[in-house]
Amino acid sequence: MPRSRDELLAALAADEWLRAGDVATVLDVSRSTASRLFDSGELAYRYRPGGKQRTADPADVRRLLEASERTHRGEAPQD
Repeated sequence: MPRSRDELLAALAADEWLRAGDVATVLDVSRSTASRLFDSGELAYRYRPGGKQRTADPADVRRLLEASERTHRGEAPQD
Protein backbone atom coordinates (compact mmCIF):
# COMPACT_ATOMS: atom_id res chain seq x y z
CA MET A 1 0.00 0.00 0.00
CA PRO A 2 1.40 3.44 -0.91
CA ARG A 3 2.41 5.70 1.93
CA SER A 4 0.68 9.03 2.52
CA ARG A 5 2.46 12.31 1.90
CA ASP A 6 2.69 12.86 5.67
CA GLU A 7 4.33 9.44 6.12
CA LEU A 8 6.76 10.21 3.32
CA LEU A 9 7.64 13.60 4.81
CA ALA A 10 8.38 11.86 8.12
CA ALA A 11 10.56 9.34 6.27
CA LEU A 12 12.34 12.20 4.51
CA ALA A 13 12.96 13.92 7.87
CA ALA A 14 14.49 10.65 9.07
CA ASP A 15 16.89 10.71 6.07
CA GLU A 16 15.22 7.80 4.27
CA TRP A 17 16.09 7.46 0.60
CA LEU A 18 12.81 7.61 -1.39
CA ARG A 19 11.73 5.78 -4.53
CA ALA A 20 10.69 7.77 -7.60
CA GLY A 21 6.98 7.33 -6.89
CA ASP A 22 7.49 8.55 -3.34
CA VAL A 23 9.46 11.56 -4.61
CA ALA A 24 6.59 12.32 -6.98
CA THR A 25 4.14 12.29 -4.07
CA VAL A 26 6.31 14.51 -1.88
CA LEU A 27 7.01 17.04 -4.64
CA ASP A 28 3.47 16.82 -6.07
CA VAL A 29 4.72 15.99 -9.57
CA SER A 30 4.15 13.06 -11.90
CA ARG A 31 6.19 9.87 -11.67
CA SER A 32 7.74 10.66 -15.05
CA THR A 33 8.81 14.10 -13.83
CA ALA A 34 10.44 12.47 -10.79
CA SER A 35 12.29 10.10 -13.12
CA ARG A 36 13.47 13.06 -15.22
CA LEU A 37 14.85 14.67 -12.05
CA PHE A 38 16.97 11.53 -11.58
CA ASP A 39 18.03 11.50 -15.23
CA SER A 40 18.96 15.21 -15.28
CA GLY A 41 21.10 14.90 -12.17
CA GLU A 42 18.94 17.23 -10.07
CA LEU A 43 18.37 14.30 -7.72
CA ALA A 44 21.32 12.18 -6.69
CA TYR A 45 20.33 8.54 -6.48
CA ARG A 46 21.51 5.05 -5.76
CA TYR A 47 20.09 1.71 -6.77
CA ARG A 48 18.29 -0.42 -4.23
CA PRO A 49 20.26 -3.55 -3.35
CA GLY A 50 19.70 -6.35 -5.84
CA GLY A 51 17.51 -4.31 -8.14
CA LYS A 52 17.19 -1.62 -10.72
CA GLN A 53 14.98 0.71 -8.70
CA ARG A 54 16.54 4.10 -7.96
CA THR A 55 16.17 5.87 -4.65
CA ALA A 56 16.70 9.60 -4.18
CA ASP A 57 19.11 11.27 -1.80
CA PRO A 58 16.93 12.79 0.95
CA ALA A 59 19.00 16.01 1.03
CA ASP A 60 18.25 16.62 -2.65
CA VAL A 61 14.54 15.90 -2.20
CA ARG A 62 14.40 18.36 0.73
CA ARG A 63 16.21 20.99 -1.37
CA LEU A 64 13.71 20.64 -4.22
CA LEU A 65 10.77 20.61 -1.80
CA GLU A 66 11.97 23.83 -0.14
CA ALA A 67 12.47 25.48 -3.54
CA SER A 68 8.97 24.44 -4.60
CA GLU A 69 7.46 25.79 -1.39
CA ARG A 70 9.28 29.13 -1.84
CA THR A 71 7.94 29.37 -5.39
CA HIS A 72 4.37 28.66 -4.24
CA ARG A 73 4.73 31.41 -1.61
CA GLY A 74 5.82 33.81 -4.37
CA GLU A 75 9.37 34.19 -3.10
CA ALA A 76 12.32 34.64 -5.40
CA PRO A 77 14.41 31.52 -6.04
CA GLN A 78 17.65 31.27 -4.09
CA ASP A 79 20.94 30.60 -5.83
